[in-house]
Amino acid sequence: MTHLYGIGLFAGQNWIEFFAWHGWQAVISWTFICPRIQNNSLLVIGRPKRLYIIVNPYGGKRGGRRIFQTEVLPLIEAAGILYTMQETKHRLHAQEIAHSLDLRKYDGIVCVSGDGVLVEVVNGLLQREDWNTAIKIPLGIIPAGTGNGMVQSLLHFSGQSFSVYNAVLAIIRGHKRPLDVTSVVQGKTRFFSVLMLTWGLVADIDIESEKYRWMGSARLDFYSLLRVASLRRYNGRVLFVPAPRYEGFGDPVEQVTSCKSNGASTGVQGDRSKDFNDETCAYTGPSIDEADLEWRSLDGPFVSVWVSGVTFASENVMTAPEANFGDGYLDVAIIKDCPRSAVLGLMFQMKDGSYVKSPYVEYFKVKALRIEPGMRVGSSSKGGIIDSDGEVIARGDGAHTGDEIEHLMTYGPPIQLTPGLTASTQAAGRRPCMVNG
Repeated sequence: MTHLYGIGLFAGQNWIEFFAWHGWQAVISWTFICPRIQNNSLLVIGRPKRLYIIVNPYGGKRGGRRIFQTEVLPLIEAAGILYTMQETKHRLHAQEIAHSLDLRKYDGIVCVSGDGVLVEVVNGLLQREDWNTAIKIPLGIIPAGTGNGMVQSLLHFSGQSFSVYNAVLAIIRGHKRPLDVTSVVQGKTRFFSVLMLTWGLVADIDIESEKYRWMGSARLDFYSLLRVASLRRYNGRVLFVPAPRYEGFGDPVEQVTSCKSNGASTGVQGDRSKDFNDETCAYTGPSIDEADLEWRSLDGPFVSVWVSGVTFASENVMTAPEANFGDGYLDVAIIKDCPRSAVLGLMFQMKDGSYVKSPYVEYFKVKALRIEPGMRVGSSSKGGIIDSDGEVIARGDGAHTGDEIEHLMTYGPPIQLTPGLTASTQAAGRRPCMVNG
């Protein structure tokens, strides 16, 4: 409650005693409903009055419905915010909602979920004919999934601890932060990412640990130990356009061919592109000329390639300690030649981001990046997994299989990532935490 005190709402009285006696609901009601307080323009400007709330009851430990009813709803109602709530019924339901929702009725969309529902919402908004307007609607996220990397990144940036309570207050307060949306392209296929893309160790852990989803976020720590014990390396190449001050990484590349074809379809993993491929007015990603950019490259084999748009990949994993919201860059962490014992140490250091200081890790920022994935070292018949925002987008032959769906992209041909659009999020405290599309 220090943020309430900092605004000076209870000047001249003991607000801590007020909170202890009346409870947090009374404090929220007093702060956001009292007519005297409503006259304070500092509180009213930008505060949402009508929200569309999407609840995923199946994510993480299947606690989305309970979190909404017991932790989110009391605060939303106490703040006097009107809302419409919809539970997701099936995969890609949130994307369908965002694609067709009448946005004029709402001041923001809130996801009570993990990161996956937010990704669906962003892609749904960008597949609309009015995408240029739609992507401006603020997007909020309340942790109810396995990873919760976006919420942790937002709250960390605003100096708040990770909790449902702080995430809800961030939305009620209505402050906003910009969020880079990255275009991911292979040939005629395109979709949009907001969190990360991984290939190698991290992707293997994220996807292959799905069978332990009942463990919640602990599944990632548990399976990390299993995967490091039998470490894999993958052949391939990573090409990139370095951000300023990072031109010394890699080797120069003389010529780079285009990674896309004209008429790229928009969509997300598997059948996510099916319903929207014929949309001709949807956002088609940033327009860049590869030939005009100064590309550099790093050759494999690789233990892990990790591309991040935000600071945290999950509640307890800081992947990109130097990432900034809306800076137009991607943060890249690459592990190449590294003994098994050192990899285990790096995994523990990922909790606070200090792993990027290791001599075994190359950490830098890029304007654009291209992955050319190859087969596993020691096996000409086994490929790897490429994972974006927690979903498989490409799976090589012989790789671990999960849900038997058609993947959006093919393992082998180049996949290019380019940040080029800014959405917004909302934040609490002095430094803002909700996502604006």
